[in-house]
Amino acid sequence: MRLALIAAAILMFSAAPAFAQQSEMDAAERALRTEMAPAGVAVDRVSPNEIRVTMPSDITFDFNRADVRSEFAPRVAGLARTLNQHGGMRIEIIGHADAIGSDQYNQDLSERRARAVGSQLMDYGVGFSRINASGRGEWSPVAPNDTEYGRAQNRRVEIRITNGGGGK
Repeated sequence: MRLALIAAAILMFSAAPAFAQQSEMDAAERALRTEMAPAGVAVDRVSPNEIRVTMPSDITFDFNRADVRSEFAPRVAGLARTLNQHGGMRIEIIGHADAIGSDQYNQDLSERRARAVGSQLMDYGVGFSRINASGRGEWSPVAPNDTEYGRAQNRRVEIRITNGGGGK
């Protein structure tokens, strides 16, 4: 009986950090949905350890530009607020482009967009060491590039938020 109680206590205490991480991810997801969804930003829980925030470029950037629109800055500030409340989370920002233009130009544009969002997050207090920004150019489309509608869907920035427990 005593051995069973000891085993149960060990199980309970070893699960506590995982439960705390899960609880933190749940709280961050709720906050992000409240802050971001009204602006047309998709917030998806893709795994227990990852939240993906997708910012369409038509609300975040002007066409063929990499500077975040001033009217979208309050949403980036809200994202930063949530990230600052959950300091153990890592942020990967990935820029994407459509297939109009050269491969190199689209790669560069996608990288500049990802860095612009990362820079704004840092302006709002998110630590540099938590952020990784990169671009995928036109190489990870979510829609066909043969229509304007499809190209518009492919011009986006994705933010992957993880609790350090995996999730990529």
